[in-house]
Amino acid sequence: MSVNADFESGRGSLRNRRHGIPRSYAIRKATFVRALLTLILYLALWRATGMFFGYPGTFDEDVSVDPLPMKLILYSLIPFIGIYIILEPNRVLSYIKSIPFLIWIILLTTIASLPVSIDFGASVRGLAAVLLLMAAPLLYRLRYGGVDTFNVLANFAIFSAFANIIYTVLFPQFAVMGGSYAGMIKGLFYHKNGMGQFCAVAFIFLVSLKRPTTKLRYTQLVRWAAIVLTLILVVLAQSSTAVVMVFLGLAAMIGLKVMQGVPNSKVRSGILFGLCLICGLAVSSIYLGVAEIIAKAFGKDLTFSGRTDIWDQVVPLIYDRPLLGYGYATFRQSWVVAQYVNLSHNVRSLHNTYLEMTLNIGIIGAVAWILFALKRLFSKISLYHRSANLHEVQAKEVALMLLVMTGGMTEAGMMWSPNVLWPIMVVALPLRPEASSFSLNNTRKRTSRRAFVPGN
Repeated sequence: MSVNADFESGRGSLRNRRHGIPRSYAIRKATFVRALLTLILYLALWRATGMFFGYPGTFDEDVSVDPLPMKLILYSLIPFIGIYIILEPNRVLSYIKSIPFLIWIILLTTIASLPVSIDFGASVRGLAAVLLLMAAPLLYRLRYGGVDTFNVLANFAIFSAFANIIYTVLFPQFAVMGGSYAGMIKGLFYHKNGMGQFCAVAFIFLVSLKRPTTKLRYTQLVRWAAIVLTLILVVLAQSSTAVVMVFLGLAAMIGLKVMQGVPNSKVRSGILFGLCLICGLAVSSIYLGVAEIIAKAFGKDLTFSGRTDIWDQVVPLIYDRPLLGYGYATFRQSWVVAQYVNLSHNVRSLHNTYLEMTLNIGIIGAVAWILFALKRLFSKISLYHRSANLHEVQAKEVALMLLVMTGGMTEAGMMWSPNVLWPIMVVALPLRPEASSFSLNNTRKRTSRRAFVPGN
């Protein structure tokens, strides 16, 4: 287990000697902090996935999405995060001071939407859950950098892949869906779309574009097996969104790797965006075309969820409350959606994250988030890293952001919600690739040496 960046560079040990703090104590503290933040990150990922034993196979059954163990996991993050703040208050304060202006706008509009919420209790609970699931991965990512964070994410993905396969074999009555989703696999997840989306991003965690080492190791075999299992689970989930996410993410990683030789960052960004768009449209057209043929053979409609019919009914609602919306997280409540959407089948979701966000917190907050996400995405594409490890992290972060932002067009709750993809999106947002330091000046100097934007 490595010690924090301050001791690795020697600055931390000198500072602690000046303040009379024994080196052994500082090392024990650093070790404890790493263990604490690792525990927090794993708990946040587990709660975000919602993996649990006994979810019914028939989606129409009225079952709690948030059973008691999941609630306990979520709220256990509060004391753990509090302990970390006590241990490193100066570092946490520096994080708060560096919050971007657009994020402050989103937070202010979200809080302002609470008094006008049509479901105040759901809004408060939703905001608490989102902030906790945002803080946990962000603290680890800023403290230890992208390389260590993606190692933790990869370990969680490996465990999840094997766990869902074993669970499906042992408990098919829970893991295989029935009703209108008959035969589709959801594993430990509440719904097959959740498993499909998570396995799509887990594939990005695990896959590597670097040349494999000549010496074959046991850990590499386990990792390759997990990659195969995640792809199998994506297929078994029969989620078209997840299939497109896999190909889109892989195209983004390959495209960013190939285009590192392009000197101009704007040209590189445009080429990457075009490549992902073409790849995503091509894969979705082929996959959906084949799926539609199969669906028609069984007398079913591929667009059974009626996404466009849902959107047509709720878009006019935006003009009634354009500034603050209907209250944070209100349109994640199935009873609210059912109140405003009337179709021949039950509708539990708007199937569009951006539309859902606009209805929840208003146009200003939604636009601020879209601008911030796009700005971070193109900033990451523009960066150039000399380190191979940092470059791979950059490629994965770009791929994950593209996956979540693109998937949000056809699925609800992908961002700013206690969803499986929210902590992952948060991990990909920071620009600084390496571990942070107490000294912001030292961090800026180190970042300027390791990363620069060519062509500007």
